[in-house]
Amino acid sequence: MKVSKSLVVGDLSFKYTSHSDPALGLIVSKYYGNSVERNLFKRRCRYLFRNMLINQGIDIALIVRPETKNIPFTKINNSFRDLYEKISV
Repeated sequence: MKVSKSLVVGDLSFKYTSHSDPALGLIVSKYYGNSVERNLFKRRCRYLFRNMLINQGIDIALIVRPETKNIPFTKINNSFRDLYEKISV
C-alpha cells in the first residue's frame, strides 16, 4: 500500500492499489455507530467488493473508510460504482 492511490467518493474514502491477490480492508471506528451498524456497513462493502470488482476480474487491494455515520446502501453502491469506473479505465 506504499504506492497506493486515494479517492474520496461521496461518503467513503478509498485507498487502493493494483495487486495480484484481491484484498479488502475496512476501517470502521466506533464513531460510525454501534456494532450492529458497523457490521452492516462491513457486510455491504464486502458484498459490493465481491460482486462489482472481483467478479469483473479487477485485481485490487482496497481499504474502505466511511466519512460519515449511517450511510445507506444506495450511497455505498454509488461510491463503489464510481470507484469501479475510475479504476477500470
